[in-house]
This record gives sequence, C-alpha cells and structure tokens, in this order.
Amino acid sequence: MTKINPWLSLNASVNSKRCNAEHKFNFFWAIDKNSAYLFAIEHRNLEDWSAKKLSLSGIEIEQYQITDGYRLVLKLHDNSDWDLFLNLCNDLLSATTECENEKAMLAIVHNRLQRWQKLFRKTGKKLLSTEEQQGLVGELYFIKNHLFGKYPETEIFSFWRGPYGEQQDFGIGNTAIEVKTKRGTAVSYVQISSADQLDCRNTQCFLYILTLNASPGSITKAFSLNDLATEIKKMIESTEVLDLFESLLAEAGYIEIQEYSETSYVVSQESVYEVRDSFPRLTSNSLPSGIHSVQYRIELLSCKPYEITLNEFSTRILNESTD
Repeated sequence: MTKINPWLSLNASVNSKRCNAEHKFNFFWAIDKNSAYLFAIEHRNLEDWSAKKLSLSGIEIEQYQITDGYRLVLKLHDNSDWDLFLNLCNDLLSATTECENEKAMLAIVHNRLQRWQKLFRKTGKKLLSTEEQQGLVGELYFIKNHLFGKYPETEIFSFWRGPYGEQQDFGIGNTAIEVKTKRGTAVSYVQISSADQLDCRNTQCFLYILTLNASPGSITKAFSLNDLATEIKKMIESTEVLDLFESLLAEAGYIEIQEYSETSYVVSQESVYEVRDSFPRLTSNSLPSGIHSVQYRIELLSCKPYEITLNEFSTRILNESTD
C-alpha cells in the first residue's frame, strides 16, 4: 500500500494543517522554517504532560507556550525517515481516538512514545524483517492457542521469554519450548539460530513448529501479525496484563503499523517434537573448540521418532506448570 506523505502539501504559506478534523484533539502536520517535518499536539495544561524525559533517536521533542495553551512538537531530524515517522504519528492519533480529556490523551501519547523509544533502541528504527514477523507470528499463535484458557492471564506472559532473547521462547515451570515457523509443507527443515536454542537444561524440552502458508487476507481463516496481536489484546481482561503484553511486543520489536497487516497467513500444520536423548541438534558442549557461533538446519524427517501429539504436549506442559 502506497503511503501519502502529509508534509508534502505544506509550504511556507501553509505550514500546518490539522491531521484529522474529526479527531477530538488538536493534532497537526507541520513544517518549520527549514522545512523539517513536525507533528504537533496543542493542549491547555502544562502539568498534564509527564516530566519523565523521552529520548527517541532521530526525533526531537519540545514543548512551548502559545496564546491559549501549549504546543508539544515532535521534530524529525531527517525528512527521508518520514515513512517511519508517519507510522509513529498515526499510532499516536489512533491510540488517542477514544480519550475522554486532554490529560488522558497526553498520558497515552507519553506512554506510546515510551514504547517507540524502546522499539527504536531495539531495532534501530527498522521494521521487522519478513522472517522476524513470521517468527513473532509463531510465538503469538502459540500464546493464543496453547496458553490462553489453560493458565491465568497473569501467568501467561511470565512464560514468554522470546522478547528478552533468552535461549528458548517459553519457559513453563521446568519445561522449555522453542517455537519455530516455516513456510509451506514443502519445506522440510527448520532453521536453528544458535547452539543454545536446543541446548535445554530443563526437565523437558519441546520444539513446536507452526507451518504457515501465505494467503489472501480475504480468506476466512487468514490472519496477519496485526490481527494476532489485536486478538490477544481483546482476550486480556486486566489493564496491567495488557500493559505488560504491549511492553513485551515492543521488546520484540513490534508496534502496530499498517505494514504488518499486508501479509496474511493460514496455518497448515502444527507439530511438536520432544528434544531428548539423540534428537538431532547441536549444543554448546558439542561444538569443536574455537567455534562460538553457529546456525544450522534440522531435517524434520530425522525428528520423526521424537514427535508427539498436540494433546500429549498440552497435557505434559499443563502437568508441569501445576506441580
């Protein structure tokens, strides 16, 4: 989908315009005297804006007094980064649509900017790659379909270790679960990113594989990364848990933007393998001296003796978590 650059319609004569005339609050696209791209928010009470400092790479945040209140301004240092800046601005617009007053609106803007700050530090202002999006789809699908309804929501997100870069994506009691996705049943292997990923020190360890096929978004069972994240948000009842989930998503490099709705998937298969004994894998101890970093592929046919059913998998992790 082609994006429209709202700043291109501005010039020295008309240097600002409201982003959305129907939005309850005063948000503006604007440019300064040097034609730098700005996003401005006008409000009445200085004390409603948090004193906690924000620092977003490539974006300057200033606030100054105007005739009837204050103007909070986000200034983009390099206009060539307008695409991502537009995503950030649209996120702020979308997140504040339902706010009842300016104080609540500014609190949400500050909170969202904190998440963007975390995202920029994590990804360096880059979007998730196709492979990273697909990997996150796998982890969210696992949360939605294998954890919700079986565990209290206050516990579910304590199991999710993927955003922190730990060895395995989930830890439930003394059980470790590594989630992998692959595209299409014709692909007969999965990529393992390090010698640590299947070097499980837990009592039991599983490799969960989600096979996805690309699909038009119009298909009933098709879903995008944004769809999955939104569905999980709707399943969460507690505000605190929702905040934790959104914080974990930011840790994983995700925030809801249009680009993540452009690819849709359908699930064609779920498989689970128990990683034990002679399961085909590398471990830290098996690497030759002097080798510190490896990536490798596992042929799934060779994993067949270790495959278990989804029902057995669910029973075993549930028993583990309640011990």
